[in-house]
Amino acid sequence: MEKTSMRKKFAQIIIASFSSGFLMWVVAGLWHNLILPSVNDKIEAHHEGLGVMLVSYIILAMLMTFFFITSKKSKNTRISEGFKIGAIIGILWVFPHGLAMAGAHNTSIVYEIKNGIWHIVEQGIGGIIIALIVGKSND
Repeated sequence: MEKTSMRKKFAQIIIASFSSGFLMWVVAGLWHNLILPSVNDKIEAHHEGLGVMLVSYIILAMLMTFFFITSKKSKNTRISEGFKIGAIIGILWVFPHGLAMAGAHNTSIVYEIKNGIWHIVEQGIGGIIIALIVGKSND
């Protein structure tokens, strides 16, 4: 019985990681390649490296799944816990690097702040997917 339970948990982790990674990749593609270029003439859609980006989002989702599973849960709902983990990872993933690049290349700090806020949403969505698949919370 214990072996079956471990297999089920492992399957949930893999499904959560791939589902969340794929969804974040799609959301990022829609935002950066469809929505932003249509509202800002200075931004162009980029389609190079989509496969590598998908792999990077799956790796990110695996890390998010690990952090979700190992984090101490509060009395919040599973969805809010997932969003919280995702939002934290979103900031950690892009904001410090973006600020460093803005300083090194004299690019817009305002853009990096906006991009950081976007990644709170993008990875927050991924965290919700993880929470719905593997989460056991107090809800």
